[in-house]
Amino acid sequence: MIERILAPLHALLAPPIPTCLACGKRMTKAAQGYPEICRACVAQIPWIIRPRCAVCGRSIGCPDCTRPGVAASRHFACNRSAVAYDPLMREWLAQYKYRGREAFTPIFQRMMGQAYKRMASELSGPPHAVSPWHIDAVTYVPLSPSRLRERGFNQAELLAIGAAAAAKAPLIDILERTRDTQKQSSKTRRERLSDMKSAFQLQPHAADVFQQILSRRRTLSKKNEIKILLIDDVYTTGSTLNYCSLALLQACTDLGISAQMYSLTWARS
Repeated sequence: MIERILAPLHALLAPPIPTCLACGKRMTKAAQGYPEICRACVAQIPWIIRPRCAVCGRSIGCPDCTRPGVAASRHFACNRSAVAYDPLMREWLAQYKYRGREAFTPIFQRMMGQAYKRMASELSGPPHAVSPWHIDAVTYVPLSPSRLRERGFNQAELLAIGAAAAAKAPLIDILERTRDTQKQSSKTRRERLSDMKSAFQLQPHAADVFQQILSRRRTLSKKNEIKILLIDDVYTTGSTLNYCSLALLQACTDLGISAQMYSLTWARS
């Protein structure tokens, strides 16, 4: 009798059983490194461990990087991505960007940290480099003011926090959009490439930021050059990353700085 009376009280006072942020199921044991997600969901993450395309980081055969003239018009050295953009990852990102599930933020940031470490390890080894590869600064693709007001946050900026922490490099806010661009998901490759032209420029304080980075860089090397890592959520055609990289490279050239651009995205379509 006493047990029956106390059972509801015990249930009320017992610690709640956590549920998986991704699938909503109860978790008996969280996945290592990702306590918000169940082990089954973590096991389904399509990590890109060994990219097949050395340029864009795609995990499958890549027709884009072999198109005539693409290499000559690319303004970043290479891209790497944390995951392949499969239906599950598309759903995660949709929940994050469009349905207000900001609880995904620390998960995505840790994923970006893992991806950066994998990228640094790859580019530090032969035949890429004779010394450890490092980044001097991390920046991100900006949103237009209207899109930022609509969404309330810039997902690329939050992703960049995870990459910058892993790189132990400063996170700099120096890019801005010169005009609104329509959502890219429904556009063809040609439309994407055309729409991104002249869509980005540097903020007025960019010159000071570059000088600060260069000053810090000179404590490590006498070379008048810097490496910048550009962050975005999804790499599709690479047009957004390419034109952001162009704006950054042109600004560095105007300041007499030799710069190399690299990019890291959460997903590769």
